Amino acid sequence: MTEINPNSTNVVPTAAILTFGCKVNQYDSNAMRSTLIRKGYRIVSETQSADVYIVNTCTVTNVADQKARQIIRRVAKKNPQAKVLVTGCYAESDRGTLEGIDGVSLVFGNREKADLDQYLEKIQPNQPNSDLLQIEPVQHDAIREHANFSLSVADTGDRTRGIIKVQDGCSAFCTYCIIPYVRGRMTSRPISEIIAEAKMLSLSGAKEIVLTGVHLGSYGIDKQNTGELTDRSRRETVADILEAVHSINGIERIRLSSIEPMNFPFELVARMANLPKCMPHFHLPLQSGSDQTLERMRRRYTADEFMRLVDHIRSVFPEVGLTTDIMVGFPGETNQDFEESLQFVNKIGFSQLHVFRYSPRNGTPAAEFENQIPSHISSERSKRMIEIGRESADNFRQKMIGRATRILVESVTDNCQGSGFTDNYLRTEINGYFRQTNQIIPVVLTGIKGDVMQAEIIDFSYKNNNLDSSISPGLKFLDSSI
Repeated sequence: MTEINPNSTNVVPTAAILTFGCKVNQYDSNAMRSTLIRKGYRIVSETQSADVYIVNTCTVTNVADQKARQIIRRVAKKNPQAKVLVTGCYAESDRGTLEGIDGVSLVFGNREKADLDQYLEKIQPNQPNSDLLQIEPVQHDAIREHANFSLSVADTGDRTRGIIKVQDGCSAFCTYCIIPYVRGRMTSRPISEIIAEAKMLSLSGAKEIVLTGVHLGSYGIDKQNTGELTDRSRRETVADILEAVHSINGIERIRLSSIEPMNFPFELVARMANLPKCMPHFHLPLQSGSDQTLERMRRRYTADEFMRLVDHIRSVFPEVGLTTDIMVGFPGETNQDFEESLQFVNKIGFSQLHVFRYSPRNGTPAAEFENQIPSHISSERSKRMIEIGRESADNFRQKMIGRATRILVESVTDNCQGSGFTDNYLRTEINGYFRQTNQIIPVVLTGIKGDVMQAEIIDFSYKNNNLDSSISPGLKFLDSSI
């Protein structure tokens, strides 16, 4: 709720941001947080009463839409006087439904997130709630329009890592996907802006940077296609961004978010190998291990091509963490298609599997396909795929026991237990850690509790930023910088 600043007569309004979906949305929420702070708002937890709630939605599945509607109704009921602002991909795809929910003050799209400061000018947090704010919706032709980058993030908030959006939009038009229709066409952000933002995040205390985008591997293609570049050899890629961010003092870890296999720059792996700050983890959305299904999805690669990419990555990073998205119940998926996909996933040996049941999105080609799979069949397939994913993740974690690595501590409990991620993205608990967060700590992985690695701090001393040679030579380090 609104607070009175004891050192001033000014009323301090409060705001909470609720974020659904991908890391691109997380970036946008962080940028809106910066705008709110600049406009004089104090950020509070989503569980607290606030004057303004911003709900940043996802619409990748029907479940995502349902969750968004539920949370909007919940916060509106919690504080009927609050202004509830709804944005994100669901706001782009079905503005009318969201505007019809009681308590919603404004619905605005992804491109209008940059106009949040203007919308806040029309809000009087201490006044009773009323109808929708009288702001004319902006009409877009997402298929033809490019995304924009008028938002930026100045700090990490309470987190140890900073997210930077380097690319937005998508021009792939997979048959099941609504994203090109709600985000616009692929657009690459200038590297100079990326570096400037990374430097700001470093100054705010971030030790880890995550580079994200809707179609990260396509970075730079739009500039080439629009004639900004005439020499293909001069096209900047995500590898160029990594090298530039790698040179920034204070940044000690760099990660990539999801990167599509059909646009994976093959040179990326070799160039990352020469950058010790780059973490050996890739999220490669497979979607299906059946060539027939991949073709109907318009994924533009085969299972064999995906396997060759995985082999290439593992030849350079043997302990790499490979995570993926897999879809079951796609229209026309036969029992044989599913079994092929199941076997292929098992063969790859992912470190983590995100399983999704196909969800028809209005306006996409797949929503009109014949042979839609009944829910009871897709549900059963989902259970089987999830079980394979669990076995694969367990096997990967088992292989890591006894290895030494470094953990960026993200939280510490009252009973002296730290928590963070290994370089290859395994959540890990550190026993007997009583120092502050945002520290990179050398540990040895000792076991598994549930789906979380357990670790003990290595008895060490630093010398030239490396571990002292007194550490047992039998330990194998995952991080080449140790």
